[in-house]
Amino acid sequence: MEKRKLKILEIQMVKTSSLNVKARADVHFEGFTLKGFKIIQEPESKREYVTPPSYQSSQGWRTLFKTDLPEDWEEIQRRILGEFNKKQMEEAIDGN
Repeated sequence: MEKRKLKILEIQMVKTSSLNVKARADVHFEGFTLKGFKIIQEPESKREYVTPPSYQSSQGWRTLFKTDLPEDWEEIQRRILGEFNKKQMEEAIDGN
């Protein structure tokens, strides 16, 4: 089966009130939308990273989304963090 690269059309950010989850991202791909990507900030290092949509089970958190191509996941993370940083800059400039 041929694997093809995912095409991201748009990313929408949703603010959260959580200390560690800085925002949620809804990603619109060509043909479908996935909601619930999270931008997490580690408390000690302040490093930000992206997690895929997930749900809590009796064994812990389980992801709902996985890409076939590692480069797709890298691109999703890069684009989400880029949009998150852009929104933060806009808010800082606007004073919101």
